Amino acid sequence: MLSPAVFAFKPGTLLINFNNYILSVQQLTLQLPPALPPHSGNSAGLHYWLYLPASAIRHIFVVYHGGGVHSQAGYQILARQLSATPGIAVCLVDMRGHGQSASGKLMHPRQIWQDVDTLLSVLHKTYPQAGCHLLGHSSGGGMLLNYATHLPRNPLARSLTLLAPELGPFSGTARPLPEADKFATVKNWPFILNALSGGRLCGQYPAVNLHFPAQVLKSDPRVVRHYTVNMANALTPQAPAKQLAALTLPTLILAAEQDELFSAEAITTLVRQQNNPQVQCEALPGYGHLDCVFAVAERLRRFIA
Repeated sequence: MLSPAVFAFKPGTLLINFNNYILSVQQLTLQLPPALPPHSGNSAGLHYWLYLPASAIRHIFVVYHGGGVHSQAGYQILARQLSATPGIAVCLVDMRGHGQSASGKLMHPRQIWQDVDTLLSVLHKTYPQAGCHLLGHSSGGGMLLNYATHLPRNPLARSLTLLAPELGPFSGTARPLPEADKFATVKNWPFILNALSGGRLCGQYPAVNLHFPAQVLKSDPRVVRHYTVNMANALTPQAPAKQLAALTLPTLILAAEQDELFSAEAITTLVRQQNNPQVQCEALPGYGHLDCVFAVAERLRRFIA
């Protein structure tokens, strides 16, 4: 069942039409060809769903969700679209502390990034013939940019896709919004103390509040309402321009032209200014921050081809 958590905005905010999104999901669910039931797995506390094609697996897309939600918040549509292609499997992941993955204290942002390597190893052990391709939507994209630039390059990762990515406050890509319309509110002082102490202080402080409507919290208990400093730092690029310039993986960045949160033009400009030959950037005309998830399957097939 689709979680309404993907529309995590205050009541009265007209940024995104929740009803239209739910209707689109329902329609796509009926229109898509029948799919094999997904396999559920858990490794080192990381929960994932694996959507398999009817043929031998040659590629696996490992998909990371946006902030505050989880893998079953609409991403199963993309999984079904892609896994209908011969040879392509999709792994939907619940990041640590989200969905059905283990919670508990996050001692360092690096733990979230190391979880990516853990899952890649599990998939490679089970499907050694398949190439793994990382995809992150929104804050999942920000997390993967951190992963790809803070840890040594993992040879098991063949490519990287950032979809409507959250590139952080230093990227200049966020649309200006009134304070009352912002999904997240941030206390800055814990981040300052954390940085000045080299990460020793305030890492567990819940410095980011995610403002999910009451009806969403009631209908989906898996929604994350607060992010600690460590979790926010794991998901948020701190030097996005330098990080984009440093990418060595073949990378596709897809900016939603009608994104309610981020400017596709600003994302495209930022990427092109880095002049990194490994990175492509394109706009998705006519799509917003969330429904762009349903519009990328064919582009992803071409990218890995």
